[in-house]
Amino acid sequence: MGSKFYSIHKLTQEIYEELQDGLDVIAEHIRSLDISTPLSVEDLNHSMIEEVPTNCFDQDGMIRTLAVNNNTLAESFNLLAEEAEAMKDQLTLDLAIERGRAHKKFQWLLKSNLG
Repeated sequence: MGSKFYSIHKLTQEIYEELQDGLDVIAEHIRSLDISTPLSVEDLNHSMIEEVPTNCFDQDGMIRTLAVNNNTLAESFNLLAEEAEAMKDQLTLDLAIERGRAHKKFQWLLKSNLG
């Protein structure tokens, strides 16, 4: 709700769709390494992602939290990239860089909508 509803709705829809595709790529890569995938996204990041405010009138609070969460994910993928590079795992390194870049982009797009 609020003056930014339409633009934020469009942006979060774009983010949602890109993340769905990204989750599939990540899950396929994990399975290619013969590792079981988590059962849900919550299993992956429950402890590192801030909950989004439930007050639908707090537009900036919601946007700020989504931006922080995307930055947290970007930092996690950066750490994964460092570990993959140390292990000389080029495929995981490439995936980590790609996903980290996507989350940094979303962080920036979200932050640009803060008043």
